[in-house]
Parts: sequence; C-alpha cells; structure tokens
Amino acid sequence: MKGDKIKKILDYVPLIILTIYALILIWYRFNGDILFQWKHILGLILLPINFYLFKLYHKLGVIALGAILILGLFGIISFSPEISISTITWTPNDLRIPIFYGQPIFLLWILIHLIFSARYYIAIATKKYWMDIKVNIQIKIGSRK
Repeated sequence: MKGDKIKKILDYVPLIILTIYALILIWYRFNGDILFQWKHILGLILLPINFYLFKLYHKLGVIALGAILILGLFGIISFSPEISISTITWTPNDLRIPIFYGQPIFLLWILIHLIFSARYYIAIATKKYWMDIKVNIQIKIGSRK
C-alpha cells in the first residue's frame, strides 16, 4: 500500500516541473521581458485542467499529462519564455528527410513521465481501458452528489 502511494506521488513530478516552468514564464511576462504567445496561453490553460483531472481521477490525469507533454514536444504549447523549435533532418543524396521537429526539453520531460508513470500506458489502445476510465469517472462523479 505504501509503495502505491509513493508511485502516485511520483506521477506528479512532471506536472510540478511544468508548473515551475509556467510560474517562471508568468514571472518573465510580468517583468515585461516577453509577451505571451498563443502557445503560452494554451499551455497555461491546459495546466490547471490537468491538475483538476488528477484530482478527479488520477489515471486520467496521468494520461492527460502525457498528452500535454506530446503537444509541447511538437511545439503546439510552450512553458518557456523562448519558444525554441529544433529541426533535425537526414540528408541522403540532397534529399531532406525530417527526423525531429519540436522542443527538445519535452523529450526529457516525457522520459521522466514515462519512468514514473509507464504503468498507466499498458493496454491504452484497448476498448476495455477506456471503458474502465469512463466507469470510474462516472462512479466518482456520482459519489459526489
């Protein structure tokens, strides 16, 4: 039981990292160093939603955090003052084949997320997985009334 509680606490580590980055982003904005771009605003909107999902149902919060990290990896959202998109291409015979396009820091955060929370992604592509989430959310919402 104690091990499960520690694992659940460790699931919050990437979310805490993103929150710290978001606070730094807000600090830079209010110091007048930057202006928010739509990628910042979207990230700042998704962060509290993710906290709510963690509170509502832990497993759904972990999956939503993974989705946020994927969005950040591909440059759709950002929590850093400087939005830096990197492109890595492979050029055999003058043919440019893109291998990576996105924010490299999110690779580290995804790695941390998967180290702590990979157990939530087992069988994610099955119908039973999503039906269990739906039933558990309905039970939690029904028990609050």
